[in-house]
Amino acid sequence: MTPLSVERSRSDGYELLTVDGELDIATAPRMMSALNEAVAEVSRPLVVDLSEVVFMDSTGLALLINTRRRLVRRGRGFAIVCPGGPIARVFEIADMVESLHVCPDRESARVAATQASRA
Repeated sequence: MTPLSVERSRSDGYELLTVDGELDIATAPRMMSALNEAVAEVSRPLVVDLSEVVFMDSTGLALLINTRRRLVRRGRGFAIVCPGGPIARVFEIADMVESLHVCPDRESARVAATQASRA
């Protein structure tokens, strides 16, 4: 099992969570903690970069869906960076690419999250 690491930083007008490792039931508490902090503390759009995630199950998907819902209620944007491969396939199978604003790179995710926060 690859441990999960989550780093939070500020970037060009948005908050960024960079995730690395496996996102599953075993690592969900770490991810949940990082997402909860970001939702509670930040007033800017949130982008979650999953480019370095090697595995994600339905637990990870549920955390991201829940986070998006919470941010929408607060009028804040949300987007995910996922450049393709097996992790992107999870979003495709669940039909969540559009609703979660899954984007291939940080720039398109920044645009999507920023536009969503203005909607």
